Amino acid sequence: MGILQEWNAPKARHLHLLNPALLLQSSVEQQSKLWSPLPNQGWKRCLEESKSLSLTPKGSTGYIQVFLDGGLNQQKMGICDAVAVAKILNATLVVPHLEVNPVWQDSSSFEEIFDLDHFIEVLRDEVSIVKDLPSEFSWSTRDYYATGIRITRIKTAPVHASSDWYLENVLPILQRYGVAAISPFSHRLTFENLPKNIQRLRCKVNFQALAFVPHIRELGETLVNRLCYPPNRNQGAASDSQDGTNQIEKQGAGKFVVLHLRFDKDMAAHSACDFGGGKAEKLALAKYRQVIWQGRVLKSQFTDEELRNQGRCPLTPEEIGLLLAALGFNNSTRLYLASHMVYGGEARISTLRRLFPLMEDKKSLASAEERAKVEGKASLLAAVDYYVSMQSDIFISASPGNMHNALVGHRAYMNLKTIRPSMSLLGKLFVNKSMEWSEFQHAVLDGHKSRQGQIRLRKEKQSIYTYPAPDCMCQA
Repeated sequence: MGILQEWNAPKARHLHLLNPALLLQSSVEQQSKLWSPLPNQGWKRCLEESKSLSLTPKGSTGYIQVFLDGGLNQQKMGICDAVAVAKILNATLVVPHLEVNPVWQDSSSFEEIFDLDHFIEVLRDEVSIVKDLPSEFSWSTRDYYATGIRITRIKTAPVHASSDWYLENVLPILQRYGVAAISPFSHRLTFENLPKNIQRLRCKVNFQALAFVPHIRELGETLVNRLCYPPNRNQGAASDSQDGTNQIEKQGAGKFVVLHLRFDKDMAAHSACDFGGGKAEKLALAKYRQVIWQGRVLKSQFTDEELRNQGRCPLTPEEIGLLLAALGFNNSTRLYLASHMVYGGEARISTLRRLFPLMEDKKSLASAEERAKVEGKASLLAAVDYYVSMQSDIFISASPGNMHNALVGHRAYMNLKTIRPSMSLLGKLFVNKSMEWSEFQHAVLDGHKSRQGQIRLRKEKQSIYTYPAPDCMCQA
């Protein structure tokens, strides 16, 4: 495997913590607290129906097209924004076109990821949505806009544009030509100063209308069932000597954690941190930085220790494993690994697997035949991981990003336990090589008390998709 020639497979970097973590014993009380669901936080889901029926295509101002780039979660946000813009303009939305992802080369269409009939039905009383343009506008295609300057293409939408911007700049095009194509469209609608019904419509699209196609849900459900009820679980009666252990294991029986382990080569190179692969790895990542970003991302002016103290280094699989152990998860925890690719492959994950031998992923839980419809398609694979993540008792993401933000928001909306690692705290703790396990564990527990799914109200300029309260939630 070419990737391993770049570096010397790193040994565990935190042996002073790893060895005690491997011997860790948890109490029944600790496990009970760990797995207990979040209490009622005084907020409930709140998406009132629109008071007026949507316009028919004949009564609308025209047709809106959008072309969405990015990965699954960026495209989901774009779809929500497109519905909102159509509502603002009283326009008919053409089902959004998903661009081929340049990183993963995935050409999956809207209908291959999302249940299109469900999408249209849920939004039927909000916005008029059509699968295709009528024949008189058949010229308005992705290829048409790619081959020249077109009067019906809006390419100047500013990031986080206001509703007034759309009314002043897009509505006249619609009224004159009957169609307007907005591209680029990612992050092109503000989160501020919008009517309450528009904000709630965005959440309705995100949390209700965008359901995955049946085969993705079915595969997701298969994985969830195998995580909750593994076929090889010992059903025999326990001996007295095992009774204490079984009482602890019983607390987590039928439950599982999803770990979104984002540790790809892009992230490792971009951070300019040291990950223990020696000089060979440092040179390989420096070369990759130069090739991919051509000097725009330079070697950091900070030392590795300074970067870690600032919380700017992605957590390695070993470090996320030590965090989970310190929080109280033990070697009987069912852990589902949601990730596309880990830089360094199995060698990088081996320490995490030692801590959590019951770690699973799509390949270990489902046969090649069961995975056939999603294999090699990054958006569909991400959709399966998203589905499983939403069904998990606890979700934890090793580093911020679109998947992290989307799930933090969706799980907050559903009041589900979600652990957000404190990167700055953990950076400082891992730099201290003389710290004993008891001190490390105490600091981790103390620093994560308020990072386990407690509702955080959206502040100015923050995304409604990460912070759905108060816009899309009501105080109970």
